[in-house]
Amino acid sequence: MTTQKKLLVAALTLALPFAALAQPTVTGRVFGLLNLNLQNTRQSGVANRFAISTDSSNVGWLGDAEIQPWLKLLARCETTANINGISLSGICNRNSRVGVSTDWGTVFYGNWDTPFKAVAYGTKADDPFLDTDVFGYQSIMGSPGFNYRSGTFVTGPGTTVGGFDVRAGNSVAYWSPNIVGLSLKGQWSVNEFKNTSGTLSPWLFSVALNYDKGPLSLLVVYELHNDSFALNTVNGSTTRQFGATAANPTSIPSADWAWRAGAGYELTSFLGSTRVGVLVDQLTLGQDGAPAGAVKEYQRLAWQVAFTQRIGNHEFRARYSMADSGDCQLVGVGTCSTNGYGAQDLTLGYAYYLAKNAHVFLSFVKIFNDTRAQYTFGVGGETSTVAGVTTPGSDPSALGLGLRYAF
Repeated sequence: MTTQKKLLVAALTLALPFAALAQPTVTGRVFGLLNLNLQNTRQSGVANRFAISTDSSNVGWLGDAEIQPWLKLLARCETTANINGISLSGICNRNSRVGVSTDWGTVFYGNWDTPFKAVAYGTKADDPFLDTDVFGYQSIMGSPGFNYRSGTFVTGPGTTVGGFDVRAGNSVAYWSPNIVGLSLKGQWSVNEFKNTSGTLSPWLFSVALNYDKGPLSLLVVYELHNDSFALNTVNGSTTRQFGATAANPTSIPSADWAWRAGAGYELTSFLGSTRVGVLVDQLTLGQDGAPAGAVKEYQRLAWQVAFTQRIGNHEFRARYSMADSGDCQLVGVGTCSTNGYGAQDLTLGYAYYLAKNAHVFLSFVKIFNDTRAQYTFGVGGETSTVAGVTTPGSDPSALGLGLRYAF
């Protein structure tokens, strides 16, 4: 045998163990959403102003690689697209992940909306205003008030998270397959920022069960925040609420939890498509070891009814939400009062679909705060004088004319 033939045989022998590791079939695409509106916001005692709002506008890449017929690798990188040139953001700062998908479900690591936040997405109970901007349902649902705005969980030592509309970094998640309309999603945001002594350990756990088949959607979800110090955002060093005489610190363990349940139904008739959805959630913010005079627990219940009527390319939207004033307890002696902490939200809108993935819209929202309440626009809005800085008893409102295009 010649030297060349010997080398060829040796090369083939070495290559055989790797024959099964053929290059997988990779598919991928760029995706995005551009959602802008000319928006006028106003609040009692504040001059109204215009802005170009770009809430939830994003661009990203997603792909998968088929390793076996039953096994796929998944990847996604989504980045905020503030095309108005304000608050430019880094890459992969929105829903982004890497994981595997099998016949038994999907497991991934990443930065993702929790099951609590996303439980209604794409269901008959979803928000008619598509969960975005000042018109989204986050102004009441998932919020305890007190100027809480949708945010992130576990971003660094000492981070406080006041509510339950969050995207959780440092997460591992499992999504089950859909079996006769039933599906399960679980997510754990791990305690990377546990302190050196182990006394404080911020982590999140969220689990949701959905039933979505035909015209009916049902859902239920539970979420727990460990050491996120929500009561500090309510009754912190510069504020006192409910008659408290001491602040809730960030140096003492806390536990905050919430549940949400909902249902939606869609009816098709000569009038077009009619959809009605109902959501109810209850938040409980707790810190058992808080000092005397601080708040031990605050609990509030909220609900909403949503309506969507689609006739051809025309869509009419409406939503009413209400949060009760809640109940509370102080540590030690003292009267805890929640009088005046309730709120209501009314949102109305119209959309005309230029195409399946593009529409123009006109929307109006107004929050009606009780005398002490500070519910605010949960996402989007003018943040220097209105959104996130709503004064007690004020009633912020906004009117927007916009264009939404998904690709």
